[in-house]
Amino acid sequence: MRVSAALLVLAVGCARNGQPHTAPGNPGVTGADSTTYEGATFVPAAGDLSFVDVASGSRFNLMGQAYEGPLAEDAVQLRILPAMTAFWFAWSVHYPGARVWPDAVNNAGHTIESGPGCGVPCDELIQGCFGGRDCIPSNDEPHWTTAGDTPRLGYLADDDRVLGLYDGVNARAYPLDALWTHEIVNDGIADRTFSVTYCPLTGSGILVEGVQDGTPMRFGVSGLLYNSNLVLYDRTTDSLYGQMRQVGFKGDNLGLPLATAPVVDTTWGTWRAMFPDTAVLSDRNGISGYPYGDYRTDDADTFMRTNPPPDPRYAAKDYAIGVTVGDETVIYAFPEIEARVGKVGIVTDTVGDEPVVLAYDGRSQTAVVFSARIAGEPATFEVGGD
Repeated sequence: MRVSAALLVLAVGCARNGQPHTAPGNPGVTGADSTTYEGATFVPAAGDLSFVDVASGSRFNLMGQAYEGPLAEDAVQLRILPAMTAFWFAWSVHYPGARVWPDAVNNAGHTIESGPGCGVPCDELIQGCFGGRDCIPSNDEPHWTTAGDTPRLGYLADDDRVLGLYDGVNARAYPLDALWTHEIVNDGIADRTFSVTYCPLTGSGILVEGVQDGTPMRFGVSGLLYNSNLVLYDRTTDSLYGQMRQVGFKGDNLGLPLATAPVVDTTWGTWRAMFPDTAVLSDRNGISGYPYGDYRTDDADTFMRTNPPPDPRYAAKDYAIGVTVGDETVIYAFPEIEARVGKVGIVTDTVGDEPVVLAYDGRSQTAVVFSARIAGEPATFEVGGD
C-alpha cells in the first residue's frame, strides 16, 4: 500500500501532468471543489473504507483520493473542508443552536453573549495556567524526522493520536505526545506559515494560517481558557482568539474570523500505513505523556464549569466532528454516525449550500469531511468495498 504523502489537504497549488494546477480558495468557502494530488495512492485493503462516485464508478479512499477508475487517472482529490474533531461537550458548549446531524438542535435555547470589549462574557475568560502569556510555551522551532526513523520515534505507538497535514505534495504528522507540552507548533512550508494548535481539555485541533487579514502573525498560548478551551494570542497585536470559536475574542482583532485549514485527527498506525513517507515531529520536541490523568475518559469532568452546560444527549468525552460553511455549523457525533452507518461508512449531507460527504472509520476514530463536488458539479457517493 502506498500513498502520496500524508493526511490533510490544504489550499495550495499542485501539479497535474507537469502543468501548474491552482486549487480553489479557502477550503471552507461554498464552492470548494476537487483538486489533484501527487505521488502513489493508498489502495484500501479488505475492510478498509472505500466509497464510489456513482457517475464515474471511481473509487476513493479515506482521504478522498481516487485510487481506481477514470478519476484515478487524473489523480483527483476531493477537497477537505476545515472541519474539527473535538469532545462532544466542547462542541455542545461552544456552538449552541448548531444542527446536530441528522436533524437535532444543539443546546436549544442557549446562546453565547458578548461582553464589553469582548466577543464572549469577559468574566468567562478564565486564567488556566500560572504565568500568563506563554505559560505553556509554543514550539517555534519544530524538529522533523521521517516515519522510518525508529530511534527518534520510540515515544510513538501505533494507537497514539496525531494531527496530520497534507498540502498535495508535503505531508507532516504532529503527534499529540508533542502537543501536550506546547499546544501550538508555529510552522511553515515554503513561503507559507501557519500554527498547528491543539487543546487537550477540549480534544480539539485546528491549523491557523500565519497571515490573518493581510497581517503576518505568530501565535502563542495566552494562559486563558474559555469554556475549557485554549485561548490563543497573536504576537503582532496581542489580540485574543478562541481556538474552537475561531474568532477574535478581545483586542484590536475583536470579531475577526480566523483563517484556518483542517488537520485530521487519527492514529499514528493509520497514518503511517497510509502515508509511509510523511515527516513527523521527532523526540527532540519536548515529548511528554498525557498530563491530565483519566480526564479523557471521565465524562463527569469538563475541567471548568461551562456556560452553557453541556448538552447531555451524548457522553461528554465522545468524539464529534463539526464543520461550518457560511452561516451554518453542523456537528456529527461519532456514536450517531456508527449507529446509522456502522463502524466504517460515509455520511452525505448539505452544510450551508455546500454538498458534503463525510468519510468515517470508527476503528481509528477518524472522520474527514469533503466537499462533494467534482469538476465543479455536485457528485453522488455510496459506500463500495473492493
